[in-house]
Amino acid sequence: MANPIIEDFKSKMRNGNPISRLILINVAVFLFVSVFRIISFLSGESSMIVAIEDFIKSNLALPLSFQGLILKPWTLITYMFTHFSLIHIFWNLITLYWFGDLFINYTNSKKLIPLYLLGGIAGALIAIALFTLIPQFQVYLGAPMIGASAGVTAIIVATATLIPNVNMNMLFIGPVKLLYVALFVIFIDILNVASYDNVGGNLSHLGGALMGFIFIIQYKKGNDLSKGITKFFDWITGIFKSGPKSKMKVAYKRKVSDEDYNYNKKMEQETIDKILDKISKSGYESLSKTEKEILFKASGKKK
Repeated sequence: MANPIIEDFKSKMRNGNPISRLILINVAVFLFVSVFRIISFLSGESSMIVAIEDFIKSNLALPLSFQGLILKPWTLITYMFTHFSLIHIFWNLITLYWFGDLFINYTNSKKLIPLYLLGGIAGALIAIALFTLIPQFQVYLGAPMIGASAGVTAIIVATATLIPNVNMNMLFIGPVKLLYVALFVIFIDILNVASYDNVGGNLSHLGGALMGFIFIIQYKKGNDLSKGITKFFDWITGIFKSGPKSKMKVAYKRKVSDEDYNYNKKMEQETIDKILDKISKSGYESLSKTEKEILFKASGKKK
C-alpha cells in the first residue's frame, strides 16, 4: 500500500504551481536534515550519527571555491534547496511566495523555476569568483554555503525590474513600490558584505540580483533565458509520462472574420488597460480574482 504522504507529495509536484514545488522541495530537504540532527541529539551525539549528519551537510552545502565545486558539482544545485535554520528557511520561503506570485502573474508559470535556478547558479559562481580574486575574501575560500536566498533575490529583482511601479503592501509601512523594495534588499546586502557578516551569502545575493535584472532586460528584448531549462524539464517530464496516447479527435473552430477578430482584440485590450490603470492607482492587491486571471491569461498569450 502506497504511503499517503509520499503520494500527496508526488501529486503536489506533478500538479502544483512552481511556487508550491519549490517550497515543497526546500521543506523536504530541511526535514530530512532535521531528522538526523534530532537523532544525533537524542543519541548523545554518538560518533556514527554525527558522522552521518556531517556527511549529509557537506554533500548538500556548496564549498565556496572552484576546486570544491569541481569535486562536488552537484552542490551547485543542492545548496539552494538546503537550510539548517528554521528562521532561515521561513524568511526565504515567505519571500519566495510573495514575489513569486507577482512574477507569475506578470509573466507565466514556466519561467519561475528556471529563474530561481539561474539566480542560485549565478550567485554561487559570482561569490566563488570574488572569493578567488579579492585577497580580503580569500580567507573564506572553501567555506560552505546554503540557502535559497540567491534564487529568491533573483525573483525579487526580476519582478521589480518588470513592474517597478506596482505597489506591495509592507507590514507596518503600507504600500511601497517594488523598485524601492528591490533597491532596499540590494542595499542591505552591500552593507552586510562591508561588515563581513555572511560574506559568501550576501555576495551570492548580489549575483542573484544581477541575474534577475539581466533576465528581465533580455525578456523585454524577446530573449527568453529560461528556454533551455524549460525544454529540459519538458523532456524529463515526457520520459516519465505513462499511458496510451489520447485518441480524442480535435475539433477545429471556424475562423472568425477580420472584423470580429479586430473587435475582440480591441475589447480585450480595453479590459487589460482598465486593469493596469487600476493597478497603478490602487496596487495589485486591489484586483479581483477574475481580473488577476484575465491579466495572467493575457500575459501568457504574449509569450
